This record gives sequence, structure tokens and C-alpha cells, in this order.
Amino acid sequence: FLVGLEPRRDRRVSQESFVLDLDGADRGHPLGAGKSGRLTVRSSLSSRSAVFLDLDDDGDLDLVTNEFDDVPQVLINDLSSRQPLHFLKLRLKGTAGNRQGLGAVVRVKAGGREFSRYVDGKSGYLGQSDLPLYFGLGDTAAAEEIRIQWPSGTRQTVRERIPTNALMVIEEPRP
Repeated sequence: FLVGLEPRRDRRVSQESFVLDLDGADRGHPLGAGKSGRLTVRSSLSSRSAVFLDLDDDGDLDLVTNEFDDVPQVLINDLSSRQPLHFLKLRLKGTAGNRQGLGAVVRVKAGGREFSRYVDGKSGYLGQSDLPLYFGLGDTAAAEEIRIQWPSGTRQTVRERIPTNALMVIEEPRP
């Protein structure tokens, strides 16, 4: 509620879970004590999974949630419209092992700081975020260096032609 995600766009905060037939098979159910007819039991809306990805390709990560017994929510981040962003997206292309670089460790140096990501191919319960690795660079306009420890054991360092605010594909060197 504080950040404006609840209540949902249609003002809902709960959903129908099930209906009891208090005059039939559900007679005597504790939830319907002293009542007759049909009783609708409601539960709060609940997200079961979430993935982060840049749906609108503007450099800020958006969120898609998988709702329990409901339609997904698509939450578009508008940070890029409020301030300039500096980011780098990396897609790894394995040659000696798997083609997506699963198991690689990537380190990016930018503005005196180092950011690292592990390519594990998963992101959470019942969800898979977009595989380009996303590095938010803060106030630094561009990355100076990218170091990759590939699952094959190969080490690679890139210092040239690192794009700003774009996707970079890096191929594993062939042995």
C-alpha cells in the first residue's frame, strides 16, 4: 500500500477462494455455523512468483508477478523517466560448455566499484528472470572492465568497446 502496488488497479485486495453450500454437502461446516444458503469464502490476493526484466528496454528493471488463481501483474518501473540511468546488460555465449554461460562469474568495474553476478539460470520460486545480466552502474556513465570466469575454467577480460546503456554479447574464447 505504501508504494502504490496495493490495492490493485481494479481496487481488489481479495479474491473468491471457494463457496460453501451450507444447505447441502457443507452443512455443519465451522465457517457457516448458524447460517444457511451459500457462503463465499475470500482470501487475500497472493503472488507466487516474480521475475525482473527490462520490458520497455529503458534501463530500469520492471516486475512481472504470477498471481495465485489470478492474472499476472505487470509493474512497469518509471525510474528512467525521472533521472538518467547508467547500466550495462551482458549476455554470455558459451563455446566450450553450455551456450548460455551458466556457472560463469562476471565482475564489472565501474567508477572505482566492482559489481559481480553469478549466472545460475534461475532467479526464484517458479520464475526465471531475463538472462542478460543487468548491472546498474549508479552515477558512473560506463564500465571500465569486465572479467569473466567461465565454467570451463577460461578467464576473460574485456576493456575495450564496452557499450553504455546497451546490451553487450560476450563470446567465450575458444580453447
